[in-house]
Amino acid sequence: MAQRASARVINCEFIQFHPTAFYHINAPCFLISETVRGEGARLVDGNGKPFMERYDRKWKDLAPRDVVARGIYQEMLNSGASNVFLDLASYIPRAKIKGHFPTIRQECLRYGVDITRDLAPVVPAAHYFCGGIWVDEWGRTTVDQLYAVGEVACTGVHGANRLASASLLEGLVFGDRISREINKSLPGSSAPSPEDIPAWQSTGSEEPDAALVQQDMSSIKNIMWNYVGLVRNDHRLARAIRDLRSLETEIERFYRSVRLTDELIGLRNAVRAAIIVAAAAWSNKAGMGCHYREP
Repeated sequence: MAQRASARVINCEFIQFHPTAFYHINAPCFLISETVRGEGARLVDGNGKPFMERYDRKWKDLAPRDVVARGIYQEMLNSGASNVFLDLASYIPRAKIKGHFPTIRQECLRYGVDITRDLAPVVPAAHYFCGGIWVDEWGRTTVDQLYAVGEVACTGVHGANRLASASLLEGLVFGDRISREINKSLPGSSAPSPEDIPAWQSTGSEEPDAALVQQDMSSIKNIMWNYVGLVRNDHRLARAIRDLRSLETEIERFYRSVRLTDELIGLRNAVRAAIIVAAAAWSNKAGMGCHYREP
């Protein structure tokens, strides 16, 4: 939405993937904290064998997030498996697991996995957007009176490989600074008059076809995961941009011919956001941090 309003967006190729999201066909995607690996848990394949040494000899399971996530991804590709596993039970005492990770254990138990004795199925998951709408130190964008804060903004605090606690700085510190900047500019300014805002003109009366919305959203997700995911290269990115632009043409035509709904607006924004990310990844030939380009 900001880009359509001509706001500057930068660094949109930098999307962090969390290495260990719980994987279960009927479960919502929730994260299993990296703290479990910090306490000694190991990533293992379907035979229970640790594999991270193949991807980082020195740090193994304690390598940076992007290295671990790519290691898991490559392991899944090599074996054709839908997931790998986290083994807590073989490396952390049962009492410690129950005492240190009660919420994770409880959530896994809901889906029949007891992390004090079972392997926990995990996959990487798109986690945090390091780029976004360019802002200055007061949260001001390049569009007059438009401010951005939080994950949507590119403050520069993350660099190419986000550290978890940096989001506290991005949300709390910048949120406070922006509120003070806006409060300072409010005196003497007047709100727009409702009479000056044109009445909404509906573009269509027909309800959007839910099957089309769902299929298009599914297509966007598949394109982004398979072509603009943890490992990127010229062929995948070129295909992604072609497919997404074609899809956007269809979605835009759809958007302008039926009655607007939240789902349809979300779909239109999703395909535009996907194109922004894919185009940024294509332009940056130098892989670094969470933007990994194959030679």
